Amino acid sequence: MKDRKILCFSHNNLTLRTIFYIIDFALVEVILLKWNLQWLLKQNNGEFSFSDELVFPKEAFLKFNNLLDLKNVYVQGNGRLVIKDQRLYIDMKITGTMVLPCALTLEEVDYPFEIESTEVFSFDKPSPDEDVHEVKKNIVDITPIIFQNIMAEVPLRVVKEGAKVKTEGEGWRIISTKEEVTDQEIIDPRLAKLKNYFKDKN
Repeated sequence: MKDRKILCFSHNNLTLRTIFYIIDFALVEVILLKWNLQWLLKQNNGEFSFSDELVFPKEAFLKFNNLLDLKNVYVQGNGRLVIKDQRLYIDMKITGTMVLPCALTLEEVDYPFEIESTEVFSFDKPSPDEDVHEVKKNIVDITPIIFQNIMAEVPLRVVKEGAKVKTEGEGWRIISTKEEVTDQEIIDPRLAKLKNYFKDKN
């Protein structure tokens, strides 16, 4: 089995922690989504472009009830380093498919998504009121930012096309308000003898 790299990060808004197992062919893509300041300074006018596919194994979603998997996640965009501001500006587009549980049947539902986002990274400590990502150790890693953007777009509820609610099962069924119900239908079998006992008394 080939070596695997484990990336961990915390989601600030959702207070979650997840693990990505990036294996063989996905390893190169993840490295390309991580740039250090020295490399950025070598780019022509500080500008560059990127396009990569990210692979997230199902183990990464075991702690999530509303997101079962991610498929065909593709990221493309452009970056621009402004040296005088010590800021890196990233414009990116994220596309892919979320696998979500149906709200009625819990069956898997494919939910395509497309996200456009502009992210700002600061090599200096930003002000608390700024919506800016502080760069640590002069290395910009947009992988966790991509995941945060995807998580922010997960819908609260999806229903699979043609899904139907189960109306009956062993020992139970849903009764509509228009349906007439007899005592015989609703009586607990364990109380049947007791009912007959009182009938005899009368």
